[in-house]
Amino acid sequence: MSRKDASNRSSAETIIPRSVPVKNKGIDQDRHRLGIILLIGAVILVVAAGAGLLHFLSKNSLQPPVAKDQASAERPEPAPSAAAPAPAPPAPAVDPEQTARDKETAEQRLAEFLATKDGLDDKGAAEWGVNLYAEMIDIGRQADSLLIQKAFQPAAAEYARATAVGRQLADRSDQALQRILEEGRVALTEGDGAVARRQFNVALMIDPANPSAQKGLKRAQTIETVLQLIESGRQHEKNDALALARTEYEKALQIDPAADEARQALSRVTDRIKEAQFGQLMSQGLTALHRNDYTLARTRLLKAQSLKPDSREATDALLQVDQALRLGRIDRLRDSAQKAEQSEDWQNARQSYLAVLDIDPNLQFAVRGQARAAEQIRIAKRLDFYLTRPQVLESDTQLENAVLLLQEAKATAPRGQKLAGRINTLEGLIAAAQTPVRITIESDNLTQVAVYQVGQLGRFAQRELELRPGTYTVVGARDGYRDVRLKIVVKPDQQNLRVTVQCKDKI
Repeated sequence: MSRKDASNRSSAETIIPRSVPVKNKGIDQDRHRLGIILLIGAVILVVAAGAGLLHFLSKNSLQPPVAKDQASAERPEPAPSAAAPAPAPPAPAVDPEQTARDKETAEQRLAEFLATKDGLDDKGAAEWGVNLYAEMIDIGRQADSLLIQKAFQPAAAEYARATAVGRQLADRSDQALQRILEEGRVALTEGDGAVARRQFNVALMIDPANPSAQKGLKRAQTIETVLQLIESGRQHEKNDALALARTEYEKALQIDPAADEARQALSRVTDRIKEAQFGQLMSQGLTALHRNDYTLARTRLLKAQSLKPDSREATDALLQVDQALRLGRIDRLRDSAQKAEQSEDWQNARQSYLAVLDIDPNLQFAVRGQARAAEQIRIAKRLDFYLTRPQVLESDTQLENAVLLLQEAKATAPRGQKLAGRINTLEGLIAAAQTPVRITIESDNLTQVAVYQVGQLGRFAQRELELRPGTYTVVGARDGYRDVRLKIVVKPDQQNLRVTVQCKDKI
């Protein structure tokens, strides 16, 4: 083997490595480019040497001298020997221009192939497109080998084929992205943080702005801690340390809000805590109800109902408490009304009965009690009118009304001491108003005397009248004299009331 062939072989081995590890991707690309540069340089040298040879042959003919050729012609040709080899075919003529064009095409295909490979390497295609990526690399090596051998047309074809495989692989990047994201999610579910990180990193090589990959990578970095907290919460939950379990699950969710397992566990343990609290509050409420401590019972049961709004048990217990509170209030109001009746405080009695009717309008004792109290209040007010204004009894109409009221009051029940006292007082006032009082009117037999509400009395020297208590007006009239007008007040049991009526002032 010549030194030049050894040099070419060494260059080929540098350009076409036997394997392309993903971790040494940058080194391999540098070696590949260096090898191609060396190859191109060698090709240029070979082409230049060939051009020089052709120029030399054009200037120096290789045909022997004519004399020698004639001698050879005269010399008889030896008989062909069976062992003599057949003459080699002439080498094809080399077209430097075509060679240059083929070389340029191969270089273009090489550049396209390298650009496609670089794009795929940037997207981590070696990780997710293993088979197609390996096929592309293998075809590229074959193209490199052909290029080193100066087989430019086959090399260009192989580079084109490798580029087509690379583009086919690039077209599958979206599908690969979805697969890798799913594998990352599965790894998160299984708690394998290392695998999850690797998959999401590859996904970010394909699509650096992918939000699912970004979130997944963030979760993958803390998944081990989250799983430890969840496992700790489970142990606490098994030991019925529910508050501690809830704390662990909450910590896990603070680190990773998307941890479904922690969220489900937190929901479960929260429900258990609520159930325990509900049972405790129900027990306290029912115990208070049995002790007739309705306020405490209602407070506890309402809190239990807030934990389980749809609980029939809490609803029924609250109905019992409300019924007990209702009956208790009715009993207290009935007692208050009865005490008010006994003291003849009919206003308060009526208010208590009305309060009972607000609770239950169908309770007959309250219906009757309210009516009874209202009647007592009405009678008392009418009696007080005459008791505080006895002078109104001077009116025949008012006296008649007072007599009717007295009869109505006597028929009213119950008749307590206060009502009886009012009745007796009015009865006395009526009796006094109906009992006439004797009065004496003196005159001069010349004056015409008249008493309003009684009539004309005429002329007299002295006259006695019996008048009911009240206020009367006495008028005296005489021709040629000024009239006399007197007002007299007749009071019950008044004695020796004397009035003089005489017209003395001449006009």
